Amino acid sequence: NNIGNVGIGAAICTFLAMITIKVYVAPDYLQDVTLFAHALDAFIIGVTIVVVAVPEGLPLAVTISLAYSTKKMLKDNNLIRHLQACETMGNATNICSDKTGTLTENRMTVVKGVFANVMSEDCVNGRLDMSDSAAEIILEGIATCSTARILPAPKDDEDQRPHVVGNKTEAALLQLSRTDFIGSGSASGKAKVDFDVRRAKANFGKEGGSRLFP
Repeated sequence: NNIGNVGIGAAICTFLAMITIKVYVAPDYLQDVTLFAHALDAFIIGVTIVVVAVPEGLPLAVTISLAYSTKKMLKDNNLIRHLQACETMGNATNICSDKTGTLTENRMTVVKGVFANVMSEDCVNGRLDMSDSAAEIILEGIATCSTARILPAPKDDEDQRPHVVGNKTEAALLQLSRTDFIGSGSASGKAKVDFDVRRAKANFGKEGGSRLFP
């Protein structure tokens, strides 16, 4: 308590001294500084002195202030589970939430995008015309820059759509690459044919064949 009182007293004295210097002494280096700005600097320095003088009380003060903020945000139907999230959620203007299975299915689909400087507004039912070389680059980028996997659905599963394992965004791009959307006829088909040819030439799993799956 004594350390806290001394710290508060020193902070008050520092604040008054700085205001006095600005108002009555008026040195040249403070001529361009407004009284409000100088008072704000004095207040910040005073708070710094209190914080330095009472370090053990700072965590408690921060926790109390965050808990108070959490209580106020709860009145706005904004429940914060972690106190550290008060600053982030306090700055949010719109909060959109959903429980998976009600409005969403935890599956993503590419609906529109820009491919090789060509804008497509319908990636589900449309088809994008581009050169075979551009389509091959896009397909190769989707395949190599992805950690997701698409697995066939079990036969006894009611939902026979492919199962997605991993990042949903990457899986959506992988599913797009399996459709006829990319390519003007044939780039996606050509990529599949080339893949089958490379796999056949590799003799994977056979004696004298490649040990790496192409």
